[in-house]
Amino acid sequence: MRLTVFRIFSATGALIGLTALLALILINTKAPTAGEAKDVFGLESLMRVPLPPMPPLVRYEARDGIKLPYRIYPSTSPNVLIFVHGSTYHGGGYHLLGQAISRSNGATVVLPNLRGHYRSGEISGDVNYIGQLEDDISDLINVLSDQGYPGPYFLGGHSSGGGFAIRFGSGPHSHMVQNYLLLAPAIPGSPTFRPAIKSHATAHKKRLLGLFTFNFFGIHAFDHLKVITFNKPLHLQDRTETLSYSHRLNLSYHPRFPLGRDLNSLPQGSLMLIGGDDEVINADDLITFFEEHASLTRVESLPHINHIWVANSNLVFSKILEWFRGLN
Repeated sequence: MRLTVFRIFSATGALIGLTALLALILINTKAPTAGEAKDVFGLESLMRVPLPPMPPLVRYEARDGIKLPYRIYPSTSPNVLIFVHGSTYHGGGYHLLGQAISRSNGATVVLPNLRGHYRSGEISGDVNYIGQLEDDISDLINVLSDQGYPGPYFLGGHSSGGGFAIRFGSGPHSHMVQNYLLLAPAIPGSPTFRPAIKSHATAHKKRLLGLFTFNFFGIHAFDHLKVITFNKPLHLQDRTETLSYSHRLNLSYHPRFPLGRDLNSLPQGSLMLIGGDDEVINADDLITFFEEHASLTRVESLPHINHIWVANSNLVFSKILEWFRGLN
């Protein structure tokens, strides 16, 4: 009996050791070559729109003592909408939304620059641990509450920011938010992406496999490694972009696996809008995915709207204001 037990433990140890070795090899493989940088989202059309002056960046202190930036658009409404930017950019990209919703008194709008992005945090493209972005947003809500914004609080996001909002809604701080606004939410691992996504982002799949293997065994020593790079044409860059993410930032930005759990946690009355002409997310597939996993969320596809304009068009702003009126 003792010999049998010894053999079992020896075989198990050898298997774990071999798995760890293979994972170590995978995380040290060469990153794939990015494809040609293309204006997948039609950013040039947005850059031609004149923008009025933005509110200044102000900072709040997160629980680790780091001061993180945000912009605030006050209104007379008690509602507070914290709206999270998509991948690579920062809150300044949603100035039109902030201005439109606040001036119509739908909500006071807060546009944070997530840790690891433009002028936010200690290291560009990185956080300190998986889930830190959720802690940062909960800290922001506490600070705003102390400043005289009692809420109710709503969390929104565009693209990857929408994916983050879904994650937040199933996390330890979900009780702080009444409802969720999702604009073309990006949900990695779901059957909703179009092939064009490969022109925007290049994932280091072998490294990801190795890192997920280590994470399965509770090892997070390599989570700082870069796992995704973004391809943005040089003539569209303004030096405020974040063009690569670590494993721990990337995971912190999106719903957890299995995806259905986070989606299922969205409260009744949440709103998801997707443009019918979205270049990287298939609107029909996304709506089907929500109907299967987030049936309490109201979903709508907007014709002739693409991925960028779903967060910048007057039609969408009117839909958001209508949503706020219906909740109050």
